[in-house]
Amino acid sequence: MLIITNKILVVLTLFASSTLVNADLITLEDSDLSEVDGEGIGLVLEDFIYNAGEAVNGGGTFEINGLQTSDDKDVTISISQFYIAASGSNQGTILNPVNIGRLNNPFNIELRDGDNYGVDNKAIFEFSAPSVANGSRLSERPDVGIRFDLDIDGNPFQSLDNHIKSLSIDGSYLRLWGGGGRMEGEVALNIYTPNMAFFACDSNHENCGQTVEFRDVSIEAKLGYGEFQPVTFDVSSDGHFHFSVGTLEGKCATNSTGGCVSGSDRNVLIDFYDNGPKTNIYIDNVVVAGQEFGTTTVSNLQIQYLDVRSRDL
Repeated sequence: MLIITNKILVVLTLFASSTLVNADLITLEDSDLSEVDGEGIGLVLEDFIYNAGEAVNGGGTFEINGLQTSDDKDVTISISQFYIAASGSNQGTILNPVNIGRLNNPFNIELRDGDNYGVDNKAIFEFSAPSVANGSRLSERPDVGIRFDLDIDGNPFQSLDNHIKSLSIDGSYLRLWGGGGRMEGEVALNIYTPNMAFFACDSNHENCGQTVEFRDVSIEAKLGYGEFQPVTFDVSSDGHFHFSVGTLEGKCATNSTGGCVSGSDRNVLIDFYDNGPKTNIYIDNVVVAGQEFGTTTVSNLQIQYLDVRSRDL
């Protein structure tokens, strides 16, 4: 069941000014329009609830078909619950509306000048989330959850639940541009939540196993560094997805000992290691079946090369 209550507001980012203005609409000639610079589009969801995949409540389910086990049994993955609602949902059982974005701090869709982002002579498409850095507090932080049901050879097998409380993606963004016959880009994913919980249940969603919890989670991940080390998105001729982070191999000339020769290439690498994309992960406590395992921290992780490809099972 899909519920979107009240309204979806699409606003211009020009709403940053709070001054009340009375003005008339006038016709603009082509010469006038050529001098107008777009400021982008802002997206705000007010009183928003998303609740899908609950067959027991008359709604449909999402299914992923075409998978097989190693012994040629058909596998179906059903999304039997997917919700986005106000904080305090009690793992999707209490659904209240939530505001996602604010009029003075919306989600933005913009075109950026690539010269300012290490992508020369190209326009960059950017989709960005609201940010505290813009000077106002963020939108309400929704609860988000999803449940997968696994069916093997026509027989219900197992389900997996995932629930995130009070999710914030402050300052996350996706930047895309074209290059070399493929899609290239940069990704920043900032995730903050007081609790992420995972647990598995039997085919009737009963007799659930022990819960794995990650408490007070902060993930700040950045991938891609302009044209120097872009993230690439591609689909192969046989229909498989390909995701990669460009290699640093060959970015500078090397000497007889394998070191980087002094010069402009070396300076670019130094800049990458000093200012390039880094990933930081902090988890205050990992709890498995009620047993606490303490803090986990990953700091200043940089990826020099990554290649991910989908495969037939």
